[in-house]
Amino acid sequence: MALRVVLLCSTATLAWSVVQKKPHVLLILADDYGWSNIGAHVREASDEGDAESPMQQLRKEIHTPNMDAMVDEGILLERHYAYKICSPSRSSLQSGRLAVHVNMENVGVTVTNPADPVNGYAGIPRNMTGLAQKLHSAGYKTHMVGKWDAGMATPEHTPLGRGYDSWVGYFQHANDYWRKSMPLQATGEIDNCLNKFTDLFMHNATYRGGVKDGISLSPKCLKDPESDIECYEEHLFKTRAIEVIKEHDTSNSDSPLFLFYAFHLLHTPLQVPQAYLRKIDEMAAWM
Repeated sequence: MALRVVLLCSTATLAWSVVQKKPHVLLILADDYGWSNIGAHVREASDEGDAESPMQQLRKEIHTPNMDAMVDEGILLERHYAYKICSPSRSSLQSGRLAVHVNMENVGVTVTNPADPVNGYAGIPRNMTGLAQKLHSAGYKTHMVGKWDAGMATPEHTPLGRGYDSWVGYFQHANDYWRKSMPLQATGEIDNCLNKFTDLFMHNATYRGGVKDGISLSPKCLKDPESDIECYEEHLFKTRAIEVIKEHDTSNSDSPLFLFYAFHLLHTPLQVPQAYLRKIDEMAAWM
């Protein structure tokens, strides 16, 4: 299946071109990833002419061939008015509104204003339409993988409430890449369940509350996670994303795929499989 790939790193807005046929869309959001850490960005930046300039040095250091290839084949978002912290920026992306009009704080799910049933919760106000809802109304099959962090106080705030047909990820700011949870109050929250790896679709499609314990996409995750790369959370997200793409029915051109893939990487905690570190060591030898 041909995909229109949209790569969003930390700052971006897109002017969509009008096309006759609805494209399949893969929207990628990388967490805490620097603008100049993508080869496609530094190669297009203005050349200062000095061989020792910071931009020239970046061109020597940044090697992102896979992301560069996606940029060449898809669309690179270059303007997005990101807020200084995570949740407001994600709420802005999902709602299509500036963060100041949506969500200004990363407050916990228990912080509510009973007098305001629409805006009195953390996350996107309940009366706002989400990106997936708009695409769903246009005939798209909408799926999400990864970090949400745009509200979870009520069913309407969850990815399913915002128009996604399925979601595998975690609700809040961060969690442990191996154990899929986080110590109590490690991210300023009072309920560590919000940081657990959650499945709102795969294990029980009729239960919208999610599966909180033992969730995995591989039976190997029941073993020691420290030694099994298939238990690494980002690997699980990748596995699920590939599964969504492969399972999509391409026979119906009126029902294309929209997949929002929100990485946990590079957000804390900074945990990396040994296999990844060995690759970096190999790169360092020829850089």
